[in-house]
Amino acid sequence: MKLSQWIRWAVLVAVVAALAVIPAAAQDAITTANALGRVIKKVAPAFPVAAKQLNVTGSQDVQITVDEQGNVIDAKVLKGNALFTQSSLAAVKEWKFTPLLKDGQPARFTTIITFNYTK
Repeated sequence: MKLSQWIRWAVLVAVVAALAVIPAAAQDAITTANALGRVIKKVAPAFPVAAKQLNVTGSQDVQITVDEQGNVIDAKVLKGNALFTQSSLAAVKEWKFTPLLKDGQPARFTTIITFNYTK
């Protein structure tokens, strides 16, 4: 491979890598308190049977992305016991929020929701 071809290849790879980190749609991160104030439908997670049987308690932090209509469109666990993951994700995906307005227009946002699993 000639040096000029190698340079073109390297530039192409760099451009593709840069584009991969650009989010598909701009979104704002808001505080948990702000997000909880926007909740219009909240579903509590079920306490997993396995966690009950093993006498496990704890909390789980879930990062969510909410679209312009107030629907949770993405959720991922940031930390917490894996026994609670399925229950946390299933519950938070049913939540509904009032839309965040940015410059008078609905906007996506992200936030972190903490679920506490206690007896």
